[in-house]
Amino acid sequence: MYSHPYFDLYLHDDDELGALLGSPVCQRQTLQEWPLSCVQRIATTDGQKHIYKAQHAPTVEPEFYAAARSGLLVSAQTIYRAGAYSAMLIEEIEAPTLEQLNLPEAEILEIGQGLLQQIAGIEGQLPYYLDIATEPKWRLWMGEVLSAQKRLVEAGIFQRVRPEDLAQLERCAFSEDVLRTFRAGTGYVHHDLAGGNVFMLPDGPRVIDWQRPILGPTNLDLALLLESLGFDPFPHVGEGIVWLMRLLRIGWFTECAVEWFPEGQETYDRQIAELIMLTARE
Repeated sequence: MYSHPYFDLYLHDDDELGALLGSPVCQRQTLQEWPLSCVQRIATTDGQKHIYKAQHAPTVEPEFYAAARSGLLVSAQTIYRAGAYSAMLIEEIEAPTLEQLNLPEAEILEIGQGLLQQIAGIEGQLPYYLDIATEPKWRLWMGEVLSAQKRLVEAGIFQRVRPEDLAQLERCAFSEDVLRTFRAGTGYVHHDLAGGNVFMLPDGPRVIDWQRPILGPTNLDLALLLESLGFDPFPHVGEGIVWLMRLLRIGWFTECAVEWFPEGQETYDRQIAELIMLTARE
């Protein structure tokens, strides 16, 4: 294996992949990469096609595919797991994504509601990255996020986020609109249900990218899908879910700034400040 030239990732070389697949690699194309993962398309001389995905923690995707059973999923196998590092071979799907189909809002809403039911029906002891399935768990986790943000502001690491912004963030996080979402139906949430992660096949959709699913209000997935495709989720899920979606993003950016990618602190500072401002305007 070799180290990624920019990020803390380990990848198999062509010879290693060829030995695993039983045929030499003839094509290798990077599809996307960022500090926590690198995704490539692999083709071999005997005609095999796979998606190769090298990851760094935090991710539960290897455990998810090992445990989950559903027609909603593609086939996948973990070929490397050591501490914070993992690598997987995932089935390549030759079908359009929801993002590519440019469907009307009503049809996307219907598909999204169907996806919520299918996600709820996935069988197995499913792993999750975060549990905010109840109001007390949400309060505990959000309190930790606010404390971390306060430390970043006081240390001068965050300069766009101000103390008064944190007060606004706390009011939003514990508002009745947000707290009500935990009484309206919680369960397993994909938490990255973007249009580019949903492939539409004749026999039904397939959903990829299960790195960090959570336990929480299930309408989060519907909001994320609608937003990713350029539709306003508010009329369909309500204000509380929209705020919760943004608060979870703020929590993730905060976590990345503290633990996973401190080099990006300036960017996370700006993104969090923009999300807080957006919430304040509403």
